[in-house]
Amino acid sequence: MQWDYWRLLTVLSLAGFAGLIVGHMMTFLFVATLIYVFWLQSKWFQLRTWLEKPKKNSSPQAEGVIDDVCRQIEQMRAQNSSRKKKLTGYLKRFQSATAALPDAVVVMGEFGQVSWANTSATELLGISWPRDNGVRVNNLVRDPTFQHLLEIDSDASAVVVAPSPMNDRIQLEFKVVRYASSDRLLIARDITQTQKLQRMRRDFVANVSHELRTPLTVLRGYLETLDTESDPDLWRQALPVMQQQSQRMHLMIKDLLALSQLETGDKPLLHRPTDIPRLLTVIVDDAKRLEHYKAHQIHLQIDSNKWLMADVDELRSAISNLIFNAVKYTPAECKIEVVWAVSKNVPTISVIDHGEGIEARHLERLTERFYRVDSGRSREAGGTGLGLAIVKHVLQRHNAVLTIDSQIGQGSTFCCIFPENKLVEPGDT
Repeated sequence: MQWDYWRLLTVLSLAGFAGLIVGHMMTFLFVATLIYVFWLQSKWFQLRTWLEKPKKNSSPQAEGVIDDVCRQIEQMRAQNSSRKKKLTGYLKRFQSATAALPDAVVVMGEFGQVSWANTSATELLGISWPRDNGVRVNNLVRDPTFQHLLEIDSDASAVVVAPSPMNDRIQLEFKVVRYASSDRLLIARDITQTQKLQRMRRDFVANVSHELRTPLTVLRGYLETLDTESDPDLWRQALPVMQQQSQRMHLMIKDLLALSQLETGDKPLLHRPTDIPRLLTVIVDDAKRLEHYKAHQIHLQIDSNKWLMADVDELRSAISNLIFNAVKYTPAECKIEVVWAVSKNVPTISVIDHGEGIEARHLERLTERFYRVDSGRSREAGGTGLGLAIVKHVLQRHNAVLTIDSQIGQGSTFCCIFPENKLVEPGDT
């Protein structure tokens, strides 16, 4: 500010002194003031053009107020640039983090138009950004339940479940959250697996109750009927039935405990070299002693002498369940093949039966606890409905998988496929 005063005072002093010499002092003062005003105006004009286009124009060079204003503006611009870089960095990190979420996230404007969407939104909702930028979400997701959620989104706790527009087998949980003043955030979560687990839990409780009800009813009925003075013939008739039903409950509880240990990992996995050809030979011999064995043609085919690193007790349990099931649920004299092979370094144990086969709609749920294709037939065979669930969890603990292929009238194939790193040479310790 002082520079402006001294500059004006200097100009007026020089003009007044010159006018005093020539005898026109007021004229010189007026002209000097006018020139100074035009010069000052040009600097303010240069300042305005610099503010409008700072990259194309240079800042005005003038000591005083204009120079102070320019320095303050440059400082503010530097601060804003630094703040902008930080905000841009935060935004990029937010977008990167949100893009990695398995949930679909869509940022909506006041009228429900897409402002941004992550990668999962494309996979689950078919909403792609920036392709759908500005398009209303209700034009992209047309499910009536979801449309209703957009209308009541003022309720932050409102949640609806609807199928994905990309795949109706995927169930999504939708929620809309309002933030700022009028913007909204749409979150869609895949709950297909959660619903499946909830259904399995409900089925498990219902099935356990149902499975235990029958033997308990039989035992209770006989206990209410019999006493110390009952006819010995009635006792001889009741005891085998009571023993059978108690044995059924014992096997069921035993399998449930075994399955619980497998699921929770309470039982340590003891890997050691396992002679698979010998193990399969022992299990096949045991199968021929089953009460359900009725001259079945069990053929053991050993195509490799390799061993596996495995927990021998768990593996014996899994393979026994597969072979015993093949004996229990196939007609008399049915052909059953047990194959041990290593193809392209992929070790596989296959149990193939030529029985009635299983409908395709049952295959996906066969390894669920207590799931039965034919409940009456399974109970007659004495099964607990937990065998294949045990097989699945044993194989999971060995990083192996169970595949099931079946054709009605042609039979079923159960394959236990192990990873290559489980193979060992015979006799390795």
